[in-house]
Amino acid sequence: MYDLNNTYLDIEKNKNGIAILPVGAIEQHGPHLPISVDHFQAESVSRAVAERMGGFLLPGIAYGNSEAHIGFRGTVSISSDTLKNIVQDITKNLFNQGFTKVGVLNFHAGNLVLKLALRDVNLSSDTGVAVLCQPWQDIDEESKTILDNYGNEQHAGEFETSVMMHIDSAKVGSNLIDCVPEVQPTYFDYQYMKEYCPDGVWGKATLANSDKGRLLFDAMVKATVEKLSSTFDELNRH
Repeated sequence: MYDLNNTYLDIEKNKNGIAILPVGAIEQHGPHLPISVDHFQAESVSRAVAERMGGFLLPGIAYGNSEAHIGFRGTVSISSDTLKNIVQDITKNLFNQGFTKVGVLNFHAGNLVLKLALRDVNLSSDTGVAVLCQPWQDIDEESKTILDNYGNEQHAGEFETSVMMHIDSAKVGSNLIDCVPEVQPTYFDYQYMKEYCPDGVWGKATLANSDKGRLLFDAMVKATVEKLSSTFDELNRH
């Protein structure tokens, strides 16, 4: 694996052409988790993926589109157009210098524009392919067997709190709360979260533990490596 600690000569030795770009968000995660959760988890999982694949790990894009979380101080949202332009610029730049396989690992559900951004890049490029992974979604089957509150976890609850307990328990506070509002997840598309989850939690943080976090983390790394490897191979055959 190569990252920011390497020289350009080191990175030129990377002959497999793989680059990994983490994308997160800076937004509230309840009273017990830092605003950096999405960014922190994106970089942690991406590092493990890059190590397994021998790729070049780029520094993560910390900011995302977090409009649904406006109203909680510390949340910083950028527009979908801004995020799209940043990801496309980075991806095209990587292609121009010889990278042929770019994995974009997104850890924030609000970054909906990434699918469109990478589709445009792939349709306009004949030098490389870019694949979008959303690791927490790609392990849905595993999550069913790990989480006690599966199906009601949307934000800062059992899933994210468990993963944070595994990665860095010092970043998890003691004020764990449960909140499962009587609305559907699609409300994220219509209203600010503060309207129905006043503490910023949608799920049951009290059910979280580090053992669940380890299982979720390992599952995300495994699923992402498999998805990237198979998709890169498939796309490069056509």
